[in-house]
Amino acid sequence: MPVDPCQKRRIECVQSLHQSPTQIVAALSGGGTLLLGDLLAVPGGSRTLIEAAVPYSHESISNYIGRVPEQFCCPRVARTLAMTAFYHARKVLRSEALRKQGYIDLKRVSPKNVDVSHDIEDITESAIFRSTDFIEPVDLGEFDAYQHVIGIGCTASLVTDRQKMGEHRVHIAVQTLQQTIQFSLQLQKDSRTRWEEERLVADLILNAIETARQEAAKPSLPHCTPSEATFCSALIEGFSHDYPLHEHIPLALKPGESVYGERVVGSPLLVDLFFGKFGAVLWTTEGIRHTIPRPEIDSPAPAFNPYAEFTQMIFPGSFSPIHRGHLEMISIAEQRLKGKVVLEISVQNVDKPPFDYIELAHRLERIGKMKPDQAVWLTQTPLFVGKAELFQGSTFVVGADTLKRFADLRFYHENVHRLHDILRTIAFHHCRFLVFARQSKRGLESLETLEIPDMLRSLCDDVPPAVFTMDISSSDLRRKEA
Repeated sequence: MPVDPCQKRRIECVQSLHQSPTQIVAALSGGGTLLLGDLLAVPGGSRTLIEAAVPYSHESISNYIGRVPEQFCCPRVARTLAMTAFYHARKVLRSEALRKQGYIDLKRVSPKNVDVSHDIEDITESAIFRSTDFIEPVDLGEFDAYQHVIGIGCTASLVTDRQKMGEHRVHIAVQTLQQTIQFSLQLQKDSRTRWEEERLVADLILNAIETARQEAAKPSLPHCTPSEATFCSALIEGFSHDYPLHEHIPLALKPGESVYGERVVGSPLLVDLFFGKFGAVLWTTEGIRHTIPRPEIDSPAPAFNPYAEFTQMIFPGSFSPIHRGHLEMISIAEQRLKGKVVLEISVQNVDKPPFDYIELAHRLERIGKMKPDQAVWLTQTPLFVGKAELFQGSTFVVGADTLKRFADLRFYHENVHRLHDILRTIAFHHCRFLVFARQSKRGLESLETLEIPDMLRSLCDDVPPAVFTMDISSSDLRRKEA
C-alpha cells in the first residue's frame, strides 16, 4: 500500500487531542471506525477516548437512541447519536467523580413510565422496560468538567457487497455543552474503494473534532441565575448555515463533492435549561417571557402565580412537526375553555436523549412560522406527574392515543397502584385532561371507547369525535419528509 501523505498530519492531530483536556464518546454507524484506530494508535488514547459504540444494525441504532428513525442515514440520526454519546460521557464522568468522593452511584432505576406525554409511536419495545439514568441537575462547578467533553455521532452509507440504490453519503454530528455542529457529504458513487471511503469519513470526523475544539477554546459563556434570566432572553446565540469545516487533515474530495455544515450555539439560558438548572422557560417568537426555577422537593406552591396566563391550558407534545391538526386542537380548546393554549416540549425525555440544539431550533422555527403568536413552554418534565407539579391547576390538551398510553400498565410494570399514585398527585394539583378523539390504524379512539381506570376518567373532559378527530400522524409526515 502506498504511503499516505496525510498520515503525519493525522498523527499530529491525534497527539494534540491527547495533550488537551478533550474527552470523547463516539457512536459510529455505517462507517468511521478507522477513527478508533487513529485515536488508539497514538499513545495517550485513554485520556481522550472515554468510550466508543458501533450500533451497526437498524435494531441496534434504534435501541441506542431509544426510537426507530424514519431514515437511518440522515443528519438527525447523527445528531441524536452525538447527543446520546455526550450524555453517556456525562454519566460516566459523574459516576467517576462520585466514586472519588467515596459515594456509590445508585442512580440506575427502572422508570415509572416512559415519556407517554409526547409522541412515542416510534419508541422501541425494549425501551418500555429498559432501565434508565435520570441525570440530576448540574451545579456550576460541574459545567467546567463538561466544557471539554465531545459527543460524536456518525451515520454513513458507503460501498458494500450488495447493490446500493441510494447515494453514498455521510453525516457527522458533534455535540458539546454549548453547541451542536453537523457536517454532511455526498460522495461520488463508485469512485472509491470501501477502505478509501472509510478513510475519508474518519478524516472528516477528526476535522469536525478540531472544528469543535477551536470553538471550545473561545471564552465560555456565563450562566444565568433566575434573577438574571431576563437578560438572557435569546435561546440561540447563533445559527449558522453552510458552516465551514476546519481541514486540519486535507480531504481528498472529488469534483462536485463538498462538505455542508450547520451549527447552533445555545445561549447560557438554553444550556442551563438542558442540564437541569431551570424547570421551564416560556419561549415566544419575540423572546423569552418567563423562566421557572427547577422545583425543589417539598417546596410549597407560590401564593401568586405570575405565569397564570400561560398555564391555564398546556398542550404537551414533541411537535415533530407541528401540523394543521395541532392548530385545530388549539383553536377548539381555546374556544371551550376560554383561555390561551400554550404548547409544552420537554427537552429531557425518558429513555431518549434530549433534543440537540439544531433540532430544537428547527422545531421552534417551524412553530413560529405556522403560528407566529404561539407560546411554548420548554421544560425538564417528560412525565405528566412532573407537569402537574410544575403547572398546577392546568388542563392538559391530549389525544385519546396519548391518554391510552398514559394508562397502559406496561409502563408501570403491571402495577395499577403506581398509576393510581400518579393520578392522586395530578388530582392533588388540580389538573385535568381535555381529550380529543384520534383516528389511527387501530381505528377510532375517544374517551368514550378507551378502557381506562375510573380514577383517570374522572379527571377527563371529552371533545366528541363529531367536533374533531385527529387523523394526521406525525410519524407519517416525518417519513414523507425524509
